[in-house]
Amino acid sequence: MFDWNDLRYFLELARRGKLAAAALRLGVDHTTVARRIAALENQLGVSLFDRENRAYLINENGRRLLAHAEKMEAGSLALMDEIAPELGGPTGTVRLATPEAFGSQFLARHCMSFHNHNPGITLELVAETRSLNFSRRDADAAITLAPPSHGRVVSEKIADYRLRLYAAPSYLQRHPPIVRLPDLRHHHFIWYVEDLLPLPELQMLDKAITDPHVIFRTTSVTGQAHAAEAGLGIALLPCYLADRMKGLTTVLPNELSILRDLWLVTHAELRPEPHIDRVCQFLTTLVASERRALLGAG
Repeated sequence: MFDWNDLRYFLELARRGKLAAAALRLGVDHTTVARRIAALENQLGVSLFDRENRAYLINENGRRLLAHAEKMEAGSLALMDEIAPELGGPTGTVRLATPEAFGSQFLARHCMSFHNHNPGITLELVAETRSLNFSRRDADAAITLAPPSHGRVVSEKIADYRLRLYAAPSYLQRHPPIVRLPDLRHHHFIWYVEDLLPLPELQMLDKAITDPHVIFRTTSVTGQAHAAEAGLGIALLPCYLADRMKGLTTVLPNELSILRDLWLVTHAELRPEPHIDRVCQFLTTLVASERRALLGAG
């Protein structure tokens, strides 16, 4: 029987890819991480990572273990929610900025869990897709689609998320069949208002589809999803949003699939603060446990 605690070290190294980064998150020396991973591999009788220079690349054995380890992690969080909510801990207010859909349609659903464990922290969620000025202190921490190019900040990639094409069955029934990508030229699309596109990272539709015929534009991803659900057209949407909407179905999911990054960004001087660190820990654990929702079904 292996030491269950070793799974904490395995999860962090799988997510970070380097001993030093995992050790920083765990608050231990990198040699401790290496020793615990070696012990876990020895106890299981398999290797979990391929070593390349200083990087640890998770292999097929590791990926199989990762799926189970993430379920165990999610189960432990659920257990704490149900029977042992934390009554003490850090206090303060944390203003967290996120992209609109990520904040309002994904993160907000999990804020009860955060509050149960951190009753002394008030979380202010600014769910707006826009560029942030960290020098101006627009937020204490942020989830962004790319790391800031300037400012005294600490940035770390914490997850990927996937976007696919979605439409309502009613729309698909009224329009020509879609079997392959060229068929999309006969269809209507829903997208952002181009001259109000809040971030350059969102310039995706034209890159994915040649000359899309856009008939409705809105600055809101949630608005795009509801317009698609109403049957207006096809929308390129985050899976974590669209997969939960019963009135939407994927369009060419195997032919068109876009992966984007999620970065956790904090002010360098604020990152060590206990209440900031608690929010960062929560976000990192949450996106890891909700990896399947972020990457979409199938």
